[in-house]
Amino acid sequence: MSMQSLKFSWKAGLIICLGFSLLACQTGMSPDTKGEASVPGAQWVGTYVDGQGKTGIRGRVVLKEEGTPLGGSYVNIYPDTISNLLGPSQFISTPTDSSGYYQLEIPAGVYYVVGRKRLSGQSTGPLSPGDYYSEHQRLITRVETGKFVEVDLPVVVMKAPMFFKNRVVEAETDTGISGVLVDQAGKPVMGGFAMAYSDKEMKRLPDYASTLSDEQGRFTIYLPEGSSYYVAARIHAWDMPTPGEPYGKYGGESPVLLEVATGNFVKDVQIVMVPFSGVYVPGKSQRPF
Repeated sequence: MSMQSLKFSWKAGLIICLGFSLLACQTGMSPDTKGEASVPGAQWVGTYVDGQGKTGIRGRVVLKEEGTPLGGSYVNIYPDTISNLLGPSQFISTPTDSSGYYQLEIPAGVYYVVGRKRLSGQSTGPLSPGDYYSEHQRLITRVETGKFVEVDLPVVVMKAPMFFKNRVVEAETDTGISGVLVDQAGKPVMGGFAMAYSDKEMKRLPDYASTLSDEQGRFTIYLPEGSSYYVAARIHAWDMPTPGEPYGKYGGESPVLLEVATGNFVKDVQIVMVPFSGVYVPGKSQRPF
């Protein structure tokens, strides 16, 4: 399939999730300086201290607005973004202490880091309104042998239900849909995701969701098997789209059905995202608009 461009009625603008620049002062790393140019779209974070014979990651979980520590939080460490940083992680910390401090000894390597606190006190499971979480940032760090990399994680309160929870294939498959997210000016939209639906309505939880789009706007929806899907894209993973949030559907007001054969990818699908102009109704996670 050739690259196809579909126009919508939103104005160009928001092209990244809130919070992508939040930890810029922490970086001191980059894909170029650390030899990880193959990991696009990520924000490198962390500073190093002598591990005194140990290797791992440590830091504090704090409230984004107040900057105050958040005890009882958990830090999840992911090796990739296949699960959209929402599924089970490779490593998870013990609860942070009263100062928000966490520390994990993990092997040297490159990881994505996410902080969360569930009001239920559980370390895993879907997030609910009132829980705390790192916004959908792609914070990535390198753990080096014999050192601790220090990464602080600001979190915010989730105010609406997750739009999807477990509808992500958590391993690469040989079947799926790939393409790019762009704004009306044709610029890539980073930090968004595409959603696959088996019906044309697309006003419910999606059947599957993609990896987070990278700095080139590229996304991949891994599917367990072939079928027919309509595809949409947005930025946030909770509630219905809010006015101004980038949103788009492949095919516009008349969505195009994509036929996906088992063992194959439908490639070069381009979705143009424009500011959502509908009426926001809080809490409509099942039928968002």
